Amino acid sequence: MSLRPIVVMSIVRRIVLSVAGFGLASPFIGAAAMAGEPLDDRDNGPVSGIVSFPDSTEGAVLLERGRFAGSLLAMTSSHAIATNRDDEILIFDGETTRLELGLRYGVGERLELGLRVPYLRHSAGNLDSLIDGWHDLFGLPGGSRETRASDLLEFSYVDASGSRLDLRDSAGDFGDLRLMAGWRLDAGGAHRRALRFGLTLPTGSVDSLTGAEAVTVSAGLAGDIADLGADGRLNAFYRANLVWVDEPGILADRYRDWIGQLAAGFGYRASSWLEVRAQALLRTATHDSELEVLGEPAVTLTFGGNLRLSRRYVLSVAVGEDIKVNSSPDVSFQLTLRYQPAASRKALN
Repeated sequence: MSLRPIVVMSIVRRIVLSVAGFGLASPFIGAAAMAGEPLDDRDNGPVSGIVSFPDSTEGAVLLERGRFAGSLLAMTSSHAIATNRDDEILIFDGETTRLELGLRYGVGERLELGLRVPYLRHSAGNLDSLIDGWHDLFGLPGGSRETRASDLLEFSYVDASGSRLDLRDSAGDFGDLRLMAGWRLDAGGAHRRALRFGLTLPTGSVDSLTGAEAVTVSAGLAGDIADLGADGRLNAFYRANLVWVDEPGILADRYRDWIGQLAAGFGYRASSWLEVRAQALLRTATHDSELEVLGEPAVTLTFGGNLRLSRRYVLSVAVGEDIKVNSSPDVSFQLTLRYQPAASRKALN
């Protein structure tokens, strides 16, 4: 077994212990309890990921009028799928890195607006040995990793009409811009509900697999429940979204116009500075295809936690795994730095 996973885990352990030490010593930590904050759980795949689906951070706890929040996401996903069925042959082997700036603003008593600006890059990457060690540690299936060489880039798809996708050289560019809105359905309390809306503009490029070159519209319901359990440390959330996709610039004859998505999860406030989380997401098939990754529902599990660095800054660390193998990226690692306004008395009521 390669020493690389051991070295990486040692580095991660030192970072976590350092952050924990900071948290225990920081004069800001005792001022406010760690609030429930769902983790980003979007699909970061070569084809499905370029369509901007809602994710679980689009929730029901909206900003008050005049308040601003921001986030900076870094996510790297590893793909390892080699499959064929009838006249279809697909290989997704490589890594996708997403850097994304998110902004939210409270417009009125019930309305919140936001946007997301992503940058995507596809490359051969160098996570294969780390992920092999991860799979060995938890007894997870390796899929096509067991038969293909490490650290390659090949995103290809062929059907009866010929080659439909072939990316073998690293490529990157800004992706599709997503505009968001939330409408609060209640006045507050432990159970918050909101209607969520999204509009994606085709600012990315199909040539570099950074955008679908199609307009996407989403609508859904978000719920966030706080103060569960005898000690109030447990929180939960649920999301239900329906997405309409205009004709995309890739696999247009196979893409499905309507896609549904459900998500739910729990968080546990271990201390005033640490929250641990686990959540699951189910998405219906994105294409008419006999292949699992395109023509069957995707199921992913995301787990990790939130570390409060100060009154206004929170660091989220998470790992996403395709528990339905070959339905989404094999493994995704993410770090998100969030800026949040200090809670007012009104927000706590």
